Amino acid sequence: MKSKYEPLVKLKKKSLDTAERALIGANNALSSASDKLNRAYEELSHMTLPTQGSVGEFTQATAMIHAQHQTIEYCQQTLQTAQHRQIQMRERFKEAMIDYEKFKYLEVQEMNAHLKQIKEQEAKMLDEIGTMTYKRETV
Repeated sequence: MKSKYEPLVKLKKKSLDTAERALIGANNALSSASDKLNRAYEELSHMTLPTQGSVGEFTQATAMIHAQHQTIEYCQQTLQTAQHRQIQMRERFKEAMIDYEKFKYLEVQEMNAHLKQIKEQEAKMLDEIGTMTYKRETV
């Protein structure tokens, strides 16, 4: 039984699937960014300034620590961007889910109305058959 909402339901389902894949991608990107930030902090915690040695070694160690701080800042920005994207994708997914559920509900309501109409027609036909049978028996 075809419903006038069936093409819309299929379209909304595709949109929902696309939004779900985008949300999964955003979640993966967020997880990856978080892992990179944690690794950058861990690497920084293992870096130390030399207590002895030449000025060149001290300058090199300072430059490495500074570079690690820049890496951490970059990872923090990436994490914030990933969080923002995840929020956007979650909202997009929620809207797509609501649209899909609306049209799915309308499709079910239309099918139920059609089934009710068919049952009413069957009941009328049975009443008519019963009436015709009764008239034959009384004649």
